[in-house]
Amino acid sequence: MTKKKALNLLYTAAPNIDVELARQSDPFQQWLQKVDRRRFKLRGIHFQSVDTRPDGKVLFVKFVCDCVRKNGEKIHGITFARGGAVAILLVLNCKGKKYAVLTKQARLPTGKYQFVEVPAGMLDGSGDFAGVAAREIEEELGIKINASELIDLTEMAGQKSGFFLSPGVCEETVRLFYKELDVTPAEMKAMEGRLGGLAEEHEVITLAIEPLEKLWRVPDAKTMLAYLLYQKLIAAPA
Repeated sequence: MTKKKALNLLYTAAPNIDVELARQSDPFQQWLQKVDRRRFKLRGIHFQSVDTRPDGKVLFVKFVCDCVRKNGEKIHGITFARGGAVAILLVLNCKGKKYAVLTKQARLPTGKYQFVEVPAGMLDGSGDFAGVAAREIEEELGIKINASELIDLTEMAGQKSGFFLSPGVCEETVRLFYKELDVTPAEMKAMEGRLGGLAEEHEVITLAIEPLEKLWRVPDAKTMLAYLLYQKLIAAPA
């Protein structure tokens, strides 16, 4: 087991894991900067796994914290760090009715081969949230949109840093964007069933068009949240 001391923290790792690579990775560093060190007494980090892209960039880090409260009581410390993400609610206005563009793709952790959700993607470390969202629309939907045209629902809701999706074990946050387009029936029909995604990332994505009001039934937290924010902030603003 590899050991390393830094900033009063003892870093250790499972066999064959590069402690320094894991410690310096964006997902871990972003998590570490958020930690309330006044209330959480971190004493050590044990890296259990690190997943990287072919170019060596770290994607995911799983670690266990040796952490206690001020009174010495131990705190659950298992964390899966993957960084932030963006999701986009793209609404189509066709002949007075509103529809949402959804994606269907294999999501093995859910067990579903065609999991339905709004288009989404991980951040690239640039800090350009709207730019990443616009790129995801182009890659997954084949629609080119200027980033400046996107409305940040997350910021409108007063949560500029994003919403946590599974705070018991994962630090991931998602920021939600919205854009509405006027389309003809022919244009909307051409989108239905379209294949998208990046081959180099092994993405096979099928587009689906659903009436907007059905989104609250989609079993995906970011999709339901995007619909809720749309209803509260866009359809019926206070």
